[in-house]
Amino acid sequence: MPAGGGMGWRRQRPAGLRHRPIEQVTSPVKITFLLHNAYAVDGTVRATANLAAALAIRHDVEIVSSYRTAGRMPLVVGERVRTRALVDLRPTTRRTAAEAADLRSPGTVCPHDSLHAGWTPPSRLGETRLAAHLRSTDSDVVIATRPYLVCFLAQHGRADYLRVGQEYAGRDAHGTALLGDLDAAVSRLDAYVTLSQADERAHRAALHGLRTRVTTVPVCCPAPDAEPSTGESRIVLAGGRLTPVKRYDRLVDAFAKVAAVHPDWSLRIYGRGRERLRLRRRIEELGLYNNVLLMGARTSMEAEWAKGALAVVSSSSEPPGMSLVEAMSSGLPVVSTDCDHTPREIITHGEDGLLVPAHGPVEDALADALCRLIENEAERGRMAEAARRNSERFRPEHIAARYEALFTDLRPELGRRSTKAATGPRRRTRLFTLGVARLGQPVTVGCQVMPGGSLAFDVAADQLPSGRWEVVLRHRNENPATTPRIQLEQHGTDGDGSMRAVLDQRHWELAEGDWDVFLQRAGGSRSRPVRAGLVETARLLDPAALRPADEGVRTWIPYATEGGELAVRIWLRPAHAEVTSVDVDDYALRLKGSLHGRTARAHHYRFTARLRANGGHLIDAPCPVDAYGDFHITLPVDVVAELHPGKEALWDLRLSAYGGPEIRLAMVTGDLFDRRDVSVFPAVRCAGPGGPLSLRPRLTHDHDLVLSTADAVLSGP
Repeated sequence: MPAGGGMGWRRQRPAGLRHRPIEQVTSPVKITFLLHNAYAVDGTVRATANLAAALAIRHDVEIVSSYRTAGRMPLVVGERVRTRALVDLRPTTRRTAAEAADLRSPGTVCPHDSLHAGWTPPSRLGETRLAAHLRSTDSDVVIATRPYLVCFLAQHGRADYLRVGQEYAGRDAHGTALLGDLDAAVSRLDAYVTLSQADERAHRAALHGLRTRVTTVPVCCPAPDAEPSTGESRIVLAGGRLTPVKRYDRLVDAFAKVAAVHPDWSLRIYGRGRERLRLRRRIEELGLYNNVLLMGARTSMEAEWAKGALAVVSSSSEPPGMSLVEAMSSGLPVVSTDCDHTPREIITHGEDGLLVPAHGPVEDALADALCRLIENEAERGRMAEAARRNSERFRPEHIAARYEALFTDLRPELGRRSTKAATGPRRRTRLFTLGVARLGQPVTVGCQVMPGGSLAFDVAADQLPSGRWEVVLRHRNENPATTPRIQLEQHGTDGDGSMRAVLDQRHWELAEGDWDVFLQRAGGSRSRPVRAGLVETARLLDPAALRPADEGVRTWIPYATEGGELAVRIWLRPAHAEVTSVDVDDYALRLKGSLHGRTARAHHYRFTARLRANGGHLIDAPCPVDAYGDFHITLPVDVVAELHPGKEALWDLRLSAYGGPEIRLAMVTGDLFDRRDVSVFPAVRCAGPGGPLSLRPRLTHDHDLVLSTADAVLSGP
């Protein structure tokens, strides 16, 4: 492992596999990865895409997905990796009557794998096509990535190619019945690869005397393309599916202890899963909804890790360790439970992170470790540097070399086969796509928030025909007089062909709303659609960007739409009241915030709540504002309940001044382009003139804070 971590953070090129190259000239080694559904986002798909791209530098690599559920893979794999799906499950797919019947018939292989109860269960059609593929493939190595596929490869694979299974979940995560199927299958393979030495030992002990090669190769994690964390935020990050094994429940309890001492710190939990509602209820019970945010899933986490100062893992078992390595690669020290299996093999306690006992009073141990690093900036910075340096051992070139050594050891003739040579400089595969895009085909464009809030759009020149091109922004719902057109120009001096256009916030004042991004030839009228590449918004969390400014709020947040296109959400408010915390109890709604804009701070205000439907039932409350523009508001619940008109009602919340502006209360600063499902506040039950009612503050599409009241019967439990 190289010392010092001296590589730069931007546009790193894989240095090639760091072992002696294979020198003979015949045909390349062909490697096939089997995935159940490559069109889903999970750790196995992400790890497979990383490893496939690394091996494809020197070999012929293909990812075969049993099922296809989307138009394109959400994760961009290396440009040299071929992908294909055996069964297309999209609604528009045409099938014969026999194929439709086979698709409805359940699969029979490895019936104890949870896949059979999932969203895309194995079918007779899928098994027929996968078996045919394994019989006919000309691959030299076939790698199965989960128990069902391991069993399938053992049953239908041929002995003339290497059959390799991978264990991503860990042996102790499987039930007895599934382990019986899996152990029988492993005995028929050439190799079985675990992600931790502890899991390797567990398999060896259970499979004593097995001739199959059981070995450990850690997870593969590329160097991040995003800027690393500066460590200056007050955010703790956690990432992974919201499942019981991740034990986010005890992390929330632990963070309650942290927030009691450090209320200015927050916890962001990324992922989706069945634990979401239970976690939401626990967050509300503890009154942590201002400090603990459930962020949902992200296709790529690298730009999110850059926003944190710390990462935390609270799992009872952590076989892959992908999130640990990703966080460390972005310069975050990790606080983790010392659980099975990978944390103790990845983290060196006291050097690049902290390990706490996985049993006993875990909440107290997690809270103490987090507070230790929160309160010791120098130690946190030292560990952050060590984390980046130590994560180098998980880089794709090192992990690919270990797989190559395994293949050659099992089949020496593969070591005498030629490998593809990498030609030309390697691109950032998650930002750029090689090859000129066909007319009408989307072009991948990355976007980075720069200091001061300006936006830099990056695109690979070889995606576009020759000529001068411009980045064009168009308002989604209006037709404003100003439509930005910024010319793409050569960027950098390393000859990688990257182009950049900068939308300078000092020179453009754009209308509030959503703006879609296009590419257009200079002087032309036809636009090319744009697919979002790497989107970096960490600088929106810089302390200077969050402080009240004399010019008010002008926030530009680039984001990827649900369809994967690149867009920018803009707020433009010369006078603005930013809400920083919302507290709800049985007695009152309490709001804290700060005024932005010279015109806003020049007046004395009162707080008003007005029914949106007819403008009647005006509620007044005092609004003290201190010399720094900070305000706090207390709105008694019984006052609102008394004026509730019945059924459902929505109240607009404003600051009003005599002779001055009426300002909407909102939450528009920061990095979240849509926080309606992130900043979720609890409801309170109270008595009204017509019976019990429910009162809940919430955010609109424009992030304005409103108050919703509804008869309790209508609002549900």
